[in-house]
Amino acid sequence: MRVEDLSGDDATVYRAVAELEDDVAAPHLHDIARRTGLELERARSAVHRLLHTEPKILHEVPDTSPTDLGPVYELAPRS
Repeated sequence: MRVEDLSGDDATVYRAVAELEDDVAAPHLHDIARRTGLELERARSAVHRLLHTEPKILHEVPDTSPTDLGPVYELAPRS
């Protein structure tokens, strides 16, 4: 799947991750849901789909901050 082919929640989540990465660091799921206005479960479903595309569109990265908010998400490098 190509980024250009994304639509609906998947496209919205992809754009949110791109914007949030630029703002601070890689976002947590709740940051993505807040930015998109999606319910947490809808955001989680879109993140899950983006994590399992071929080629990879999104990467899950362990959060190294002292908070326990779960993993953060980054855009995969585009080739």
